[in-house]
Amino acid sequence: MKLGTARIVVWCLMALVVFLGIIALVVQKPITYILMILALAAELIMFFGFIRCPHCGRHLDRAGMNAEIEFCPFCGESLKEENE
Repeated sequence: MKLGTARIVVWCLMALVVFLGIIALVVQKPITYILMILALAAELIMFFGFIRCPHCGRHLDRAGMNAEIEFCPFCGESLKEENE
């Protein structure tokens, strides 16, 4: 998965977790808490599994979520995709 796509998916999953958290507080049903935990688990898997440098493969941490970062802090290679 491309880094840009992974960023979008992680941001969407974060929004889903917040939305489900608000719904869980209002509805107070166990299923809403379970759905929130599943969405959080999916977000963490995406974050740690796919927010990586396409060149050296190292995890980019929180800096990887910033779309304005241009170079990998570890290998110095460009993070911009070729077709941009």
